Amino acid sequence: MTMARFDHALRMLYVRTQLSSTESPLLRQSPVLLVLLVGFLLFSLGACSAGTSSTTVSPQASVPAAKHPSPTPTSLPAGTVLYKADWSHGLAGWQGTHGWKVVQGQIESDSSGSAAFTIPYRPSVSDYAVEVRIQVVRSMPPNGGYFLISAPKSPGKDGYHAGVLGLEGSAPRPNGAHPQSQVYLDPSDDMPQGSGIPQDHEPGSGWHTYRVEVRGNEASLLDDGVQIGSASSQQTDVLSNGPIVFSSELVILHVNGLRILTL
Repeated sequence: MTMARFDHALRMLYVRTQLSSTESPLLRQSPVLLVLLVGFLLFSLGACSAGTSSTTVSPQASVPAAKHPSPTPTSLPAGTVLYKADWSHGLAGWQGTHGWKVVQGQIESDSSGSAAFTIPYRPSVSDYAVEVRIQVVRSMPPNGGYFLISAPKSPGKDGYHAGVLGLEGSAPRPNGAHPQSQVYLDPSDDMPQGSGIPQDHEPGSGWHTYRVEVRGNEASLLDDGVQIGSASSQQTDVLSNGPIVFSSELVILHVNGLRILTL
């Protein structure tokens, strides 16, 4: 393109030179003007050539994108509430519920048979506690009722059951039988000898906070902070994290609080 412009400029100079005889006498009598015109054209061509010359742009060094490391999971502080039951709007959303009714913001079991509900939350941690505030209102003799907090066996995790059995009420007990608290695993053969032994436990008619603590391969049952049963597995390193089920039979219970917490 530069050569074309130069050729065009020369042609225009030649034409103007040929026509100089017919143009202004001033131009014909002043050869200095012609020299200046040629110099201006040559300067313009040089500038155009410099402006259109190709330049090589050195590739910029690529800057690696900053890497943001994934956050390292941190354990939650002990006592963190993972779940808290709210029955103010009934039992909607609670799966597997039967034999329960909501009375003044708390739930009450039906004594006609069995009652159960599945907690609509499954802890993602292996060490956790389930707290339930319970009042035993009445049991159905002569066989006695029970209540249990349970988590079924799952792959690589033994299940557990923790609660109070043999609730026969205040009727006379000629054989000296007492209700018993107990924790046992599923399957029971996975417990070592001496684990899961039942203990006498009289809940009476007052309110109690029962708490199941699951730590690694062991589950413990506490009543108002006092341990009343435990069991451990010799087959799995951790125990099941649910689904967690609360069940009862032949007993009327009031339940006015339920929480799941970290340990």
